[in-house]
Amino acid sequence: MLGSLATFGYADKHTEHELQCALIANPMALLIDTRLNPACPWSWLWTQKGLRSRYGNRYIWRGDTLGNKNYRNDQARIELVDETQGIAWLVRGLEKGYTLMLLCGCGSYDRCHRKVIYDKTRQVLGGKLPEYSLGECVLTPCGVGRIDPDVPLDVHRARNRYAVTLDLPSLKRYFFPHELQSLDVVQSTFVA
Repeated sequence: MLGSLATFGYADKHTEHELQCALIANPMALLIDTRLNPACPWSWLWTQKGLRSRYGNRYIWRGDTLGNKNYRNDQARIELVDETQGIAWLVRGLEKGYTLMLLCGCGSYDRCHRKVIYDKTRQVLGGKLPEYSLGECVLTPCGVGRIDPDVPLDVHRARNRYAVTLDLPSLKRYFFPHELQSLDVVQSTFVA
């Protein structure tokens, strides 16, 4: 079973709590530091030493391949140190069932190299990495429901379980990605 890929920027004040909860909920989750320079000028907690002391062997620094060479220049395009090796390493981890949580300091995902890494990894996997959007209608083993829009998407991914609000009452609320199907996909197979 393929693992999940999530991204977090520690400029968001909720990141530390979300990471801790994800690591507790998902024993197959690893924190992958993608920063070229794993330092933080304003908090020891986000330095390589601080992260290693808190998360032990579940923290892995991969800025040597996944770091952005141009991180100091906002105007330059994002260029990964060794894209081929870094993405291949992520794909191998995902294929072994690990949930990989990409970490950087950036607050804006859309302008961060985490987005480049995420998109390139999905491209290499050829759509095998399941992706659901907040509020999306899905079919679960317990019936039809929606991906809970009140839980951030990367929290769903990091836990490798999607919180689903079901149309009918159920004792189960959390589902692994392989237990879900987009209702749009299900409906299109009936129409065809």
